[in-house]
Order: sequence, then C-alpha cells, then structure tokens
Amino acid sequence: MNQPLIKVGICIAYDWDFLRYSIPFIYEDSDYICLSLDSERTSWTLHPFAFDEVEFRDLVHELDPQRKIHIYEDNFHLFDLTPKENEVRQRNKMADFMGDGGWHLQLDTDEYFIDFTGFVRYLKSAHFSRPVNICCPLITLFKKVDGGYLWIKNEKPSNQDTIAIATNAPKYQFGRRNGHFNILTNYPLLHQSWAREVHEIAEKVENWGHSRDFDVKKYLEFWKDLSKTNYQAVHNFHPINPPQWEILNFQEGTTISLLIDIFRQKKPIVFPWAYLSISNSIWISRGKKMMELVLNSFK
Repeated sequence: MNQPLIKVGICIAYDWDFLRYSIPFIYEDSDYICLSLDSERTSWTLHPFAFDEVEFRDLVHELDPQRKIHIYEDNFHLFDLTPKENEVRQRNKMADFMGDGGWHLQLDTDEYFIDFTGFVRYLKSAHFSRPVNICCPLITLFKKVDGGYLWIKNEKPSNQDTIAIATNAPKYQFGRRNGHFNILTNYPLLHQSWAREVHEIAEKVENWGHSRDFDVKKYLEFWKDLSKTNYQAVHNFHPINPPQWEILNFQEGTTISLLIDIFRQKKPIVFPWAYLSISNSIWISRGKKMMELVLNSFK
C-alpha cells in the first residue's frame, strides 16, 4: 500500500534564520518542504522587512542535502486585505503550490517538533473518511532569562494552546484552521514565539497578524519587565484573551536543543486519555452543538 506523502509548508519572513533549528527536526521524515516568501519582502501588515538573500540561500542549501526544499515566491501582502486575511491567502496559495494529495502540514519557522517521527507514523497509520485537521499542543516559550526560559503553563486542558498542524484537505479559513473536524493529539511542538531578543519581539508584534487586536506598546513593556525573580506573580496574561494563559513556569536550559532534549524526557504537556477521547468524538461534538442551538433558541 502506498503511504501518503508528508508535505510541509513554512511561511518565511524576517525570522527565516530560525529554519536552521526547525528544519532538522522534520527533514528526514518529510517528503516535500515548501518555503513561501513574499516576493517584495513585505509582511502581512505591509511592513518591508530586512532579508539577507545570500545567507538565506546558503542556509537552504546547507539544510537540503536531498533537495526536498522548494522556494515559492509570490505577492502575499495585498493592501486591501487585513493581516489575518493576508496570512490565510498565503497559506492557501502555498497549499496549492504543494499540490493535491497526502498530508499537508503548515509550520512557522520557530516551531520545533518534539517527536516528528512519531507524529508522521501516526499520520500514516490514520484513516479518515472525511476532511480533518490534526492538532498539536504548543509548549510556548515566553522569554529567555538567566539560566533558562519562561514558558506558558495551563492547568486546565481546555486552556492549553493547540494548533492545527496537518490536514488531508488543505483549505484554510482562519490562520491554519477551517471548518474541518479537529483531532487532538499528544505530539507537542516547542514554540519559540516570544523568547527572542528585544528587537526581534518588537518586529514580531509589529508584523504579527494580531497586531491590531491589543495594545502592542503596553504589552511589550510588560514583557521587558519579566525576570526569573518576578515571573511567579504573573497570571492571566494572554494579550487578547487574558485567561487563556494562566501562569508562567521556569525551565533551566540555555539552548533550544537542550530544551528539546529535556521536554522529550519530561513531557510537560500530556492530555489525559479521557479528555482526548471526548475531544476527538465527532458524536459528542455534534451533541454539544445541538445543545447550544437548543439553548440559544430559548434566549
């Protein structure tokens, strides 16, 4: 039996250098890797970004001994679209570029799989008769501090950040999500996210698809003030929906590679079997929606 192809698409912009860390974790188990890059080096928020063309090409050559990586350049910053709409447009165009069939995965440059081999094994053994998204939990790094990293921890499974990574029907409507049924897994990604240098964070929030949804300047000042000595006082701090991020935790480790090794052993995020069973039941999901419709009809 032919195994489905594993196609990975990555949106590239000002933070392309993170590819040197993220691609090695996925390279061997991927069949096709697409790097999509705005042809005018302009972000979804219409800001031009610095880009070292020579170093980028050299890095891709270094990372691609089997010639799996394909660079797709196009205009991904239409002026009449919002940043979120530009993002969705790029993701859909990248999916079209990679072609029909197989499993389509979309990653950001700063997302690192803890166990990509296991995730691919899961995808190749899965059989779905309908379009689905396969979702993964995120271990989100919030800041690099003395001796390690602060990362976002939630006690409630429902608050745990997850992201739709793979789909068998790549049509995106909001970020990497769509109307397909979401299947939750225990294959986490380490997301470098906010754990960058100050100038990188400033550039990130200015070019982020959600940059118009919160007070960027105020939040950046909050982030700058965080340290190893005061992080325990922080609660409910998501920039758009505060309760979604409950607390911060500290993990010793001075490099991303070291953190990956630690989290492979430590497994800080594991959804209970019962929670996964309920979340992944389409019948329970349909029952909840029916109940919501009934309740709303009495309002």
